[in-house]
Amino acid sequence: MRHAVGSLADWNQTVDRLLGDPRFGERWGRHWLDVARFAESDGFEMDYDRKHAWRYRDFVIRSLNQDMPFDQFVRLQLAGDQLKPDDPWAVVATGFLVAGVENRIQTRKDFVQQRYDKLDDFTSTTGTALLGLTIGCARCHDHKYDPISQDEYYSFTAAFAATVSATRPLKTSAGDWTIYAAAESADKRIMMQVTAEPSFKNLPSFPASVRFLVRGDPDDARDVVSTGFPSFLVGTDVQQTRWFSKLDGRPGRVALARWITDPRGGAGHVLARVIVNRLWHHHFGRGLVTTPNDFGSRGDRPTHPQLLDWLATELIRDGWRLKPIHRLILTSATYRMGYQLHRASLRDDAIHAEDSEHPDLTNRLLWRREPRRLDAEAIRDNLVSVSGRLNHAMFGPGTLDQNVARRSVYLRVKRSKLIPLLQLFDSPDSLQTIGRRSTTTTAPQALMMLNNPFVRDSADQVRRRLAPGKAERSAAFIDQGFLLCVGRVPSRDEHQLATALLAPGTPESQRDFCHMLLCLNEFLYVE
Repeated sequence: MRHAVGSLADWNQTVDRLLGDPRFGERWGRHWLDVARFAESDGFEMDYDRKHAWRYRDFVIRSLNQDMPFDQFVRLQLAGDQLKPDDPWAVVATGFLVAGVENRIQTRKDFVQQRYDKLDDFTSTTGTALLGLTIGCARCHDHKYDPISQDEYYSFTAAFAATVSATRPLKTSAGDWTIYAAAESADKRIMMQVTAEPSFKNLPSFPASVRFLVRGDPDDARDVVSTGFPSFLVGTDVQQTRWFSKLDGRPGRVALARWITDPRGGAGHVLARVIVNRLWHHHFGRGLVTTPNDFGSRGDRPTHPQLLDWLATELIRDGWRLKPIHRLILTSATYRMGYQLHRASLRDDAIHAEDSEHPDLTNRLLWRREPRRLDAEAIRDNLVSVSGRLNHAMFGPGTLDQNVARRSVYLRVKRSKLIPLLQLFDSPDSLQTIGRRSTTTTAPQALMMLNNPFVRDSADQVRRRLAPGKAERSAAFIDQGFLLCVGRVPSRDEHQLATALLAPGTPESQRDFCHMLLCLNEFLYVE
């Protein structure tokens, strides 16, 4: 097998350098924001802006750069406002819960229905994002495939009985903030809100509790349920009261945060398996479980179950720190495998059937590296970077202007107005949690790279970077262009084509040469 060039010591030093780079949190933070279905608007028809939701994005980036233990990372996102009310970042972390869509146009008729829809979003996202389980499928009936009953669904949902989204001021050592995060409803009642007509009075409310709904119908509500967790995820002879002790009147999501991160009797080992599988997925392009959001019976079976279990155990043993798991994966012989194809032997221009058969043509066992297309944000960031105008400023409010020179993670995500360049290359719509993005190949993508003003301007900036102030068509210019954009020198044929393209010796021909480099498959794919 072929491996990457260079000594193992050099490789390990490079891995450590990249894990310590502040861009690490920006890159991996974007992956978690997919899981959290993060956006900065409400969705639905009016799609009102959430002007202060960006602080949650900053929390994610900061936490990953600091290598916050993952169990703490999860607890803060579920109940940070209750566990550490004096820590502003812990309060901001609960933006995870309320990052989903929310209909701000309510009527008295559908008020209760929409409240249960919101509770279902909390439950479904928590189950899928953290446990890889489709708990939301049990809203109207017992789960068809996994051992989750409708009773257990509503007990799980009861953890969020009084949880609402709120934009509110917060005093910090850095000054006064305005945040968008989760909170507990005032007076333990859920109030109807009318954003478009805030002057409306005498709006209805109901107790902040969860009732069992027959067939999921709010008009057929039965008894109030208390917080509990699926029995198959509770250890043998473990009393669920262990997670509810010392709640001191705090909401059930505090108990949920304790249970879901408890590897001894709770769901901690499942949580660990799901997150290490997500890391593996983003490093290799597919997870050990290729359905990262579904570890249930309808999801794919793990290709290497013992490896998955070992990685999860290592994560817990090392204090839930993610960077050591990254390091384990990146320094493995499997990750350093070379790119190669299986080629059937040829004789007399015929392929021998017995030679053409390979035991793992789909590469499920990872016997070779596969080419992978960059995701949408990395493509845009690459365009900004090679043009020499990347602004490394971190954190703060985003923008809808795709022409800004900041990394794409800082572009504002408005559900009704997605960035066209990112959308065309399969960035998510943030309507629900996404564990694995689609990777499509379409004609509009090629047309975008050829005609989009942002891409064309990037090509012109590359030209200026390679030959500032003069018309250049030398061999060195061609070599530098290839090195800058695709990381290699051109072949002889490519050199001849580039020379012909640059023959006019004009700035326009230079720009066309640079634009050609940006449209190469090698610019969009890595091997």
